[in-house]
Amino acid sequence: MKINISDNLDSLAKTFRDNSPFPHIVINDLLAERDAQNIRKSIMKEKFEKKHSDLFSLSQTNDLSTTKDLALKELYLLFSSKDFIRQISKITGVSLKGKIDMAGSLYEDTDFLLCQDDRLEKRSIAYIYYLSSRFTEQDGGALALLSDKEGKPGEIVRRYIPVWNSMILFKVSSQSWHEVEEVLSAKKRYAIGGWFY
Repeated sequence: MKINISDNLDSLAKTFRDNSPFPHIVINDLLAERDAQNIRKSIMKEKFEKKHSDLFSLSQTNDLSTTKDLALKELYLLFSSKDFIRQISKITGVSLKGKIDMAGSLYEDTDFLLCQDDRLEKRSIAYIYYLSSRFTEQDGGALALLSDKEGKPGEIVRRYIPVWNSMILFKVSSQSWHEVEEVLSAKKRYAIGGWFY
């Protein structure tokens, strides 16, 4: 399993810096198609626990560092490898220590995540790797990025519909306001996500 972004690090870093409302980037075709399909099959076999509060409704796996699934273990080792963390540091301009979190998420009809900034426990870079296909705007479930208005979330500046085998990275800060809009269809929004520290 390989991620082929090393040839584009400078242009990815420029895009990351220049994107608004805060530094972020979308990387398409992250893995070879066969590897992505294997990861999707594996994540669908994991045990998901429903989480629900006033702020969110979704299902999550345990931390994937402890998974017994070989494909998911390989993905975890790849994401936490020195080489990949060096590449993410180069793209984001953030010196990362090598610690990561990784878990699977599943948003189904009416699931959502209200606006937050992700600041907790020295998180530096958030990532979401999408394993859903054929999502459209009408299906909901987009990642919305909001402007900062005097320390509070402002208006939605960007919306990203989940795109198969793509990864979004964004810098965690007091201005990294984001939300997952309500899923409005029977499609299942699978993803793997977490933070680089």
